[in-house]
Amino acid sequence: MKRISYALLAISILFSACTEENLEMKKPDHAGGPKKDKGGDDGGSNTEVIHYLTGNSEDIQTNSSLGYLLAGGAGDQKSWFDWMVTKADGGDFVILRTDDSNGYNDASFIEGANSILTLVVNGQTSANSDFVRDKIREAEALFIAGGDQTSYYNLWNGTEVESSIQYLVNEKGVPVGGTSAGLAILGEFAYIPQSSGVISSEALSDPYHPYLETIKTDFLQLPGLGNIITDTHFSERDRLGRTITLMARLIADGIVSSYQDIKAIAVDEFTAVAIEPNGDAKVLGDENYEDYAFFFEANSTPNQCEAGQELHWTDAITAYTVKGVSNPNTSFNIGNWATVGSVAQFENVNINYGSISNDIQQPN
Repeated sequence: MKRISYALLAISILFSACTEENLEMKKPDHAGGPKKDKGGDDGGSNTEVIHYLTGNSEDIQTNSSLGYLLAGGAGDQKSWFDWMVTKADGGDFVILRTDDSNGYNDASFIEGANSILTLVVNGQTSANSDFVRDKIREAEALFIAGGDQTSYYNLWNGTEVESSIQYLVNEKGVPVGGTSAGLAILGEFAYIPQSSGVISSEALSDPYHPYLETIKTDFLQLPGLGNIITDTHFSERDRLGRTITLMARLIADGIVSSYQDIKAIAVDEFTAVAIEPNGDAKVLGDENYEDYAFFFEANSTPNQCEAGQELHWTDAITAYTVKGVSNPNTSFNIGNWATVGSVAQFENVNINYGSISNDIQQPN
């Protein structure tokens, strides 16, 4: 009986660990899977910071330029990192994560960088170390891997990690990107669940659901991404209702001064939004997938956004949708929140007492 009980307990613990927020679907090795074999990489630890280095250990300085890569959370594509390496002018590429993996240390995938350095920053001591601070500040490109945005917030907020990322975008001018949880923390507003991540049906039925307890405004403040909340794995995990509810909460709670001040960018798994300093955005993707990026703006103040009551918002949002393709043209500008050219399509989405009027997601 004890053996059976222990087995059942182990299964229960394993299942509970796979929460909605940190489950990573269809992720290849280069996206940070369980691969730990360093191969020819120069890995090691410094002041107890696990790190993996591929390429040149000598720091170089290049003519990098600011930009953002907002990736949807699965199926990373080489073209996304080609864009970042070009923005970095072939400089040093730093991967930031909390789990011990060197999955991105692949010079054939992140091609043309002087070096690829993965920093495993899984505690506040390492997040405040001189080694981590210096290596982040030496980067010409920074990418935050998928994982758990709550851990990122709890471990990195108010540390040298946060201040060094701010240095990269405010002073040095380098491309910064993230996928899945790594994207979830890039907007001014970040959904940081303290328990299970909320699903759309729960959010729509109660905008103050216990799983919607924490929207943070005191983490990364990246120029150009102000007044924006992001979401990932969008269509694949049915997150339209969740994203709209988060926007409603930001308005109803007075976190933004007006409904006109809140925007959202949501990204399907096989797409990434590449944003230039002037706000011009391209949606990179794979023609084999019906995956999109979505740009939302609120049209009014919610009619009803109260604890224990269904969300009711008769003139909720305008959604601009852009399909990801391998060689896209600029299709949207997040500076003036307007379409560029004729690629982006727009539709209105409203909420009628917890029900979505127009489901624009592309789950297949």
